[in-house]
Amino acid sequence: MQPAHGRGRDAVDGPPRVHVDLDAPDRAAAQRRSSSLGAAHEWTYEGVPVMRSPGGLLFCHTVEPAGTLDRSDPLRALDQVCIDIPADLWEGEVAFWRDLTGRDLTKGGETEFSFLGAEGAVRILLQRLEESSGPVRAHVDFAVADREQEADRHVALGAKVVAAHQWWTVLEAPDGQVYCLTDRDPVTGEVRRSA
Repeated sequence: MQPAHGRGRDAVDGPPRVHVDLDAPDRAAAQRRSSSLGAAHEWTYEGVPVMRSPGGLLFCHTVEPAGTLDRSDPLRALDQVCIDIPADLWEGEVAFWRDLTGRDLTKGGETEFSFLGAEGAVRILLQRLEESSGPVRAHVDFAVADREQEADRHVALGAKVVAAHQWWTVLEAPDGQVYCLTDRDPVTGEVRRSA
C-alpha cells in the first residue's frame, strides 16, 4: 500500500489517503479478476491500472516482486493496512477483499474487526465502522513497543492525537492523513494486551 501520489489527470488527486497496491506476476489477469469481483477500472497511471473496490476504495495492480514485512526495528514497524468499511457495505466489501487477495479471513478479538493475514506480508485489517454509509477508506497501522512514548514522538514531529483507545491511538499527520499506533509487537506482530 502507498499514499496518494502523482499530479495531473492521471494522478490520485484529492485529500491525503491510502490505497492498496496488489502485486501479481500477471497484471492483466489480476485486473480481469478484480473486475469480475465487482471492481471498476478508474484510469491508468504510468502503465498501472488504478481500480476502485465495490465500496469505493482505490487500489492498484502492480507487478513488483512481493516484498516481505520488515520487523527488524524493535521499536516500530509498519504492520497493517486497515480498510474502514461503513456498516451497510461490510459483507460485500469483506467478501471482495477476501476473494481478491485469496487470503484466509479471520475474525478479530473485537466484533468490528476481521483480518486477512499472510505470512511475512503486511496484514489487511477490516474494520466495520459505526456509520452506515459513505465510502470505504483506509489507513495504516504501526505496531510500536511503547505506544505512549511513540505518540509523544509523533506529536513532536507535528502530528496530533485524535483519540486514544485501549489498544490503539489514532493520530493525524500534518497533511491530514489519519493513521494508528497499536500495541501489536513490532517484532513478532503479536497483540500485547497488558491493559
